Amino acid sequence: MKRSIKELLGYTIQAIDGQKGKVNDFLFDDETWIIRYLEAELGNFFSEKRVLIPRNHLKEPHWENKHFTVDLTVKKIENSPDLEFDLPVSRTYEKELAKHYDLKPYWPVNMTVHNGITSLYDPRSPLQIPTKIVDKEIEETHLRSFKEISSYNIKSIDDRFGHIHDLIIDDDLWQIVYVVVDTINIVPWSKRVLLPIEVIKRISYKHQQAVIDLPKETIKDAPEYDPSMAINSEFEKVLYDFYGRKVIH
Repeated sequence: MKRSIKELLGYTIQAIDGQKGKVNDFLFDDETWIIRYLEAELGNFFSEKRVLIPRNHLKEPHWENKHFTVDLTVKKIENSPDLEFDLPVSRTYEKELAKHYDLKPYWPVNMTVHNGITSLYDPRSPLQIPTKIVDKEIEETHLRSFKEISSYNIKSIDDRFGHIHDLIIDDDLWQIVYVVVDTINIVPWSKRVLLPIEVIKRISYKHQQAVIDLPKETIKDAPEYDPSMAINSEFEKVLYDFYGRKVIH
């Protein structure tokens, strides 16, 4: 099922020994657009510490109750490697985290070549993964926060407008499949639209924008997204029919 990341913020969390907390943020792998960790606030223990919980330790979420159960103790989470609030998550830190939680690193995954460019991708994903989404100036930063990118502008071929409002995941694989774009600053046709992630050419963290290889007019004509309605197969077919006519593969 397709779910909004924004709506998952604030979900309650419960460790094995009963300590409750809440979801503060989600971190995704910017090479594959897969959610890797949630950032948690677990009571007073972690008020001064960033706590990352690997997705592998999440049990089946209770969607109706807006609740995550975690198969970890409070002590195990409390003793996780320190992560500074003002620093990005490096691969070096991820190795320490994997060792602490006794997890097999998810990198490297299978190698493939798209149009002569070697990239990493998750073979379970049915979507084309963008091959270049990180600026060269930023080293060892493969994870990005949802909150970090949630206000980035959209840079089309001919203009810069709107901003990222939300991300939509497939909750079976925790794969990000759509970016929700809010065009509220473009009148008179302000609306929210879904961009399949393969439409995004790259995300520039330096310039705080998502770059798409489409004109603004295409976004203007895109089907409107109503967050109160489920993203079903019929709506997805409309989306892919629309973008399939606009994107040259």
